[in-house]
Amino acid sequence: MEKHENEKEQHKEVQKLTLAVLAVMTVIILGYVVYGLTTQSMNMLVFSVLLGGFVVIYLVLSDVVEPYRLGMLEDLAPERRTGFLKVLLMDLLGGGALIYWIAGLGSESGNDILIPFLIYFLTAQLKRKYRAEFEGTAGEEDEEEETAEETEDKEV
Repeated sequence: MEKHENEKEQHKEVQKLTLAVLAVMTVIILGYVVYGLTTQSMNMLVFSVLLGGFVVIYLVLSDVVEPYRLGMLEDLAPERRTGFLKVLLMDLLGGGALIYWIAGLGSESGNDILIPFLIYFLTAQLKRKYRAEFEGTAGEEDEEEETAEETEDKEV
């Protein structure tokens, strides 16, 4: 139990870097929007680059830097390595779809808005599954569900 608490604390500490970087990026983007609205001169290319940078930095921090700092990338078993590669693939596909949508923000055709979001949400769902596989918690979650069901059956 104590080990689990230490892991949670370590995970929160590592996430502080991600949150700090994303907070700074958010302030920069919002600052640019405020600047653009007050001067009525907003360059959509700059805005798109800022948003795309936000997406890329978030994905790199959450799926590469955090696991590295937590020591999860050391001595990966083949199953966990496969899970990690699947997570990266889902990020590449989902992030690419978001960047495609961001790149089209300034264009006249608004027809493509739904497809990139559908791709992103589909890959996000798959990423959640593969993330558990990478972290080695996929089996633990199944065991916890079975234990909870057995407990409910005994109570009835």
